[in-house]
Amino acid sequence: MIRWVSFLVLLTLIAAGMTQAVSAQSSDSVYVSETGHWIWGDFLRTYNSVSDPLLYFGYPITDDFMDPITNQRVQYFQRARFDLVDTSQGPQIQIAPLGQLLHESGAPLADIPRDGPTCRSFSSGYSVCYAFLQFYDAYEGEARFGNPISEVEVIDGHYVQYFDFARMEWWPDRPTGQRVVLTDLGRIYFDKVVANPELLKSSPPANIAGKLVNPVVRVFALKSLIGSGDQQTVFVIAQDQFLRPLENAQVGVTLHFPNKTKEFYRLTETNEFGISQFAFSTGNLPIRSVVNVEAEINIRGEFASGRTWFRIWW
Repeated sequence: MIRWVSFLVLLTLIAAGMTQAVSAQSSDSVYVSETGHWIWGDFLRTYNSVSDPLLYFGYPITDDFMDPITNQRVQYFQRARFDLVDTSQGPQIQIAPLGQLLHESGAPLADIPRDGPTCRSFSSGYSVCYAFLQFYDAYEGEARFGNPISEVEVIDGHYVQYFDFARMEWWPDRPTGQRVVLTDLGRIYFDKVVANPELLKSSPPANIAGKLVNPVVRVFALKSLIGSGDQQTVFVIAQDQFLRPLENAQVGVTLHFPNKTKEFYRLTETNEFGISQFAFSTGNLPIRSVVNVEAEINIRGEFASGRTWFRIWW
């Protein structure tokens, strides 16, 4: 019954033409052929914000997806996990402290000095020494790796040291200048905690697959006139260029209030009819004032947006 109701709502909204449809805009997205995954939007901007993304993060090993535990969008890279977190300033990317999440005490310690002129002590109570310290200083360790959270340990026959966001390994058989490497903590954490091989499968680029969808967005407020403090429902409809529903599109809605403030909401992904919806209270707003609603969708690196509005009435 719910599916039929959603389908009827979709047909009604399209026929009514009550909202403005906006054609897809060019998106900031990159297809990484080495692993067959996309990086786009806030994830791509964060990825490109560092001097050497491949060094710090590696290649993407998944597209971004909704984490069922945190209910946040995340994307895994070889050496990192990006979390898209809703904040008072809007959605922002936070890099997960995978070193903290993966380090386990009890590993044997390396039989090496932990002080002297080639070492530096940190507020976390640990020191970084020798080639690890050189690597830390050469690659913005304070900003990119965080503080050390372990002594130098021996794991699988190699010297390793954990930091908040990384783990360094010492490989003496490698050429000079390449003996310190960063562990693929993103892949280790994914295999240990997520363990969903479907997410690792490549997503062929739209231009190769011949599936550019050129999405269109329609937005509809259930009540065009509504009392102050009443409950409002907003529907977001995602369609391709042939007006076929788009399933699993990511949806964000921003409410623009008459006092120039705004609120951002991340909705559930669109269902099989291309619909996502949410309900909210209008709050105590002045009579005759207008609330503008802006919705944006993202599907496989293609973006589109649409707008509608409703008025506060008696």
